[in-house]
Amino acid sequence: MKRFITLMLVPALAWATPAKAHVVIEPAEVAAHSYARLAFRVGHGCGTAATIAIEVALPEGVSMARPMPKPGWDIAIERRPLARPVSSGHGLVREAPASIAWRGGPLPDAHYDEFIMMIRAPDQPGTTLVFPVVQRCEGGAQHAWVELAEPGQPRPRSPAPMLRLGAR
Repeated sequence: MKRFITLMLVPALAWATPAKAHVVIEPAEVAAHSYARLAFRVGHGCGTAATIAIEVALPEGVSMARPMPKPGWDIAIERRPLARPVSSGHGLVREAPASIAWRGGPLPDAHYDEFIMMIRAPDQPGTTLVFPVVQRCEGGAQHAWVELAEPGQPRPRSPAPMLRLGAR
């Protein structure tokens, strides 16, 4: 996950339609400043190769994220320091997760699965969070789901999963 793209918030109108994407977030919208369960659905492998890792970069503003364990998969969490500590309700948080990766499996190309985490959504109603994902497969193949939709342009071939933040 090192050397990953810069994470950003994007205006709500630049978000891609998730129904045709290959790694999507469900639900597509959560309330701002809420705890939310996110499922990253992986619909296929890389060509015919089985998926052996899913690496999700977390956008700035997400101060808490906890991955759900999956049998047969190891979890790695990278952290980044926060510019200023935030209250979690259980004390001050000085670091935030930068990325969460599940490694193991494999997840054969003929199957799909979901990789689940719980996050604390930022208090920024009306914005869209981008969660770039790198999907790694057997034999060294990989696919980066990191492209952003541009207004007036066709849907990208490898769209990044996106999450809208609704009203509190």
